[in-house]
Amino acid sequence: MRPGIFALIVLLSGISAAAAAGTNFPALADYPAPNCIKPGEQPVMPHATPKTVSAGGMSINTGTRDVRDYNKQVAQYNVALQDYTVCMNAYVANAQADMDAIRAKVNQSVEQGKAP
Repeated sequence: MRPGIFALIVLLSGISAAAAAGTNFPALADYPAPNCIKPGEQPVMPHATPKTVSAGGMSINTGTRDVRDYNKQVAQYNVALQDYTVCMNAYVANAQADMDAIRAKVNQSVEQGKAP
């Protein structure tokens, strides 16, 4: 057999093998994305706003921040982040269980194929 023909046969067999490769489980093409809700933007500490306070006949300039509001935003963000983390961990665990089930079925099919 000439080398050019042999190379063509090898090339065509590779193409047909690639065309045959795909999925035995069409639902994998549309495996569901997680329905977890990402938390919004992280809260940012507000800039200090100067405030003049009278103290014993003197005026003192202070830089106050709305810390209470910021702390409330941080607490809400932390709760949303915790919920998102729990949801994503459950999604990953479920996906791992799906892969394990598929792997078990494949291994079972291979074993049955080996039996006389």
